[in-house]
Amino acid sequence: MNLTKKITILVLFISVGSLILLQLKFKSEITSAIDKKLPSNIKLNYTNLSTNVFTGSIRLDSLSTKIFDKHKNVVTAVNAKSLNLSGFSLWQFVFNKTIFINNIIFENPDIQYFQIKKNRDELKSNESSKEFNKAIVIDKISFVNGSFIARKEDSLLASMDNIHLNFIGFSTDSHKLKEKIPFNYKDYKFSGKEIFMNMSPYESLKIEGLSADNGKLNLQNLFIKPKFTKQELSRKIVIERDHIQLRISELSFVDLHFGFTNSRFYFNSSLTNMVKPKLKVFRDKRVADDLSIKSMYSKMLRDLSFDFTISRLEANQGYISYSERVKDTDEAGTIFFKNINTKISSLSNIHKDNKKIKILADSDFMGSAPMRLTITFDVKNKSDEFLALGQFKNFNATAANSFFESNLNAKTKGEIEQLYFTFNGNNTYSKGDFKIKYKDFKFEILNNKNQVNKVLTTIGNIFINDGSKTDKDGFRHGTIEVKRNKTKSFFNYIWLNVQDGLINSLTGNGQKK
Repeated sequence: MNLTKKITILVLFISVGSLILLQLKFKSEITSAIDKKLPSNIKLNYTNLSTNVFTGSIRLDSLSTKIFDKHKNVVTAVNAKSLNLSGFSLWQFVFNKTIFINNIIFENPDIQYFQIKKNRDELKSNESSKEFNKAIVIDKISFVNGSFIARKEDSLLASMDNIHLNFIGFSTDSHKLKEKIPFNYKDYKFSGKEIFMNMSPYESLKIEGLSADNGKLNLQNLFIKPKFTKQELSRKIVIERDHIQLRISELSFVDLHFGFTNSRFYFNSSLTNMVKPKLKVFRDKRVADDLSIKSMYSKMLRDLSFDFTISRLEANQGYISYSERVKDTDEAGTIFFKNINTKISSLSNIHKDNKKIKILADSDFMGSAPMRLTITFDVKNKSDEFLALGQFKNFNATAANSFFESNLNAKTKGEIEQLYFTFNGNNTYSKGDFKIKYKDFKFEILNNKNQVNKVLTTIGNIFINDGSKTDKDGFRHGTIEVKRNKTKSFFNYIWLNVQDGLINSLTGNGQKK
């Protein structure tokens, strides 16, 4: 064997030996980092560790991680089938103090979060922890078929199954870690199923499916469900509370952006669309009234703890019903609106110009009478000024008798052919105009046995005009003047205005002022 061959073999032997040693050293360093260099409040277990120094690959099988608070309570637990990391750059790590990775994949991660109340001293101690001094850059992070559960003691706060999440262009550093969203990303894709949130002691939120991609968010079959039946709720509450059932077949956001500005959360969407929203509201009037002050819509938006702007919101093919039970012996009276189509423009609580929020809603009152309601207001106006315009046609008054009988102890007959109103107001007072065209419109006052009280009915109908003294188009006119009851909702305020105009036009001289 000549000298050249001997040198070649020696070089190959040294090279192979060095690479083997480098591989062993690489695995040893990873093992040491997991076993000794993790923070003391993090415990990480796995069944197998495999590495490849040449491709920068690390794989942990049957991963199990627990994060503890200072009292040794488990705050977060993560179990995963595997964690795969590829493209780890030793060069970037050693010379640029950057953890650079091409790809990270979590297979079947099961994440559990336990909400534990922290005192202020604990929060401050967390903020003063040792600063992380390296940047992290990851081309892609993937969570494949994961699940999430959040609990507080024995209560389920939130959960989600079939989670698939991708972050593209992920990065963070010591400065970013101190922010509300502690990382940057170029793009993301997210989906999940069977989402649950515990909204309150009385309602829960369920969503069958969720997907987000490239600024679009889509929710499938969203439900707000009561935890109790109507009867159970009435027994549990001491002041009135609505029994609510809501279903939205599809809720989507287009051109969605969100984040934090000066620690305040914000989100914006150019278009938000609801398909087939169905809302059923029941109120038991036998329970004591809630006498707290109710905010107008503009104040409710101003008082939100976050900022938002939705340039256009549309709701299609909607349904709303409202039922009240007044007496023990009565069934609940119900009014409802079908085929609701709503458009809301410039919906925001941070208008910097003079734009006003405009709500335009078309529907069929009691399933048959076409109705339109338009409301505009300026969210910045501290007096909560607003303008309301409405109309509906071809209303057979007997259609609402189930509600009138239960709540007004009365029945109606006749037809309202056309009805129009316009009024403006603020959080205290409103006034406006009303006109109506009707024929054969009468009231029947009922006694305690739900039978017609002929004496009171006769007296009542004396005050209702027979439709004479109309203008050339057949309308009787009235005026509206209402002082708001601030313990009632905004829609109660709207109804009181319509009611005042209706009574004034029916019982007054009918002339336009």
